[in-house]
Amino acid sequence: MAAAAAATFLAGLSSCRPAAPPPPGPMASALLATAAELGAAPEALVQSWAEIDRIATRVEGRRRSGGAEARGDEIAALTAVVFDDLGFVREVDDDDPRFFLLPSVLAARRGSCLGLGAVYLMVAERIGLPLDGVRVPGHFFVRTREASPRNLELLRRGEVMPDAWYRQKYGPWPEDGGRYFIPLSAAETSAIFWFNAGNFARGQGDLARAGRAYQRGVAEAPDFPEAHAMGAQSAPRVVAPVLPPASPSP
Repeated sequence: MAAAAAATFLAGLSSCRPAAPPPPGPMASALLATAAELGAAPEALVQSWAEIDRIATRVEGRRRSGGAEARGDEIAALTAVVFDDLGFVREVDDDDPRFFLLPSVLAARRGSCLGLGAVYLMVAERIGLPLDGVRVPGHFFVRTREASPRNLELLRRGEVMPDAWYRQKYGPWPEDGGRYFIPLSAAETSAIFWFNAGNFARGQGDLARAGRAYQRGVAEAPDFPEAHAMGAQSAPRVVAPVLPPASPSP
């Protein structure tokens, strides 16, 4: 399976090359494996993880010696490095997978809410900063794990937004289903990538590929109701064969 192969390949990097970054953690492994299954080349995955490690090193350095807004605050340091130092920008109009799959997001320094979220989650995991991905209908952001959690809105350069802002902009949503507005596991985060890949394929008219992507999303997160619904819509319809008229009885 491509996911297992990608995770094993990346996990072995530190034993193959002395200067290589440490192996990825659970979130990074899940997202790199998802990128592999969606077509990223092994070399691109290696480069992506090395770039995440470089970003993490910059964040740690900025936290130790940066300005007053970043010193001692890993969130402020992470935001400053991603958006100020490295110049990452948002993409809000194009749903092409290159704006949410990590290798292309890192290469262009441009991503959707999901692509920028992947960068934040992986760098945070690399430096030991507890962050979670969170979803609301049609949107993804990250949240800190603190006594008073902060919602980091990546389409606004990491601005901290209150819960009420999300409820007004993206609500209402079912409170008892759909896994909305709560921390997501690595598998559930991976499912969102599959769901977005399915949406793109469906928009391109490739219903077979869309259906496969939705099925992968369901496999990763069975509580993902949209993937079930869209998968059903994308399933090819069975059309009865057109038979020739019956021959007259002899």
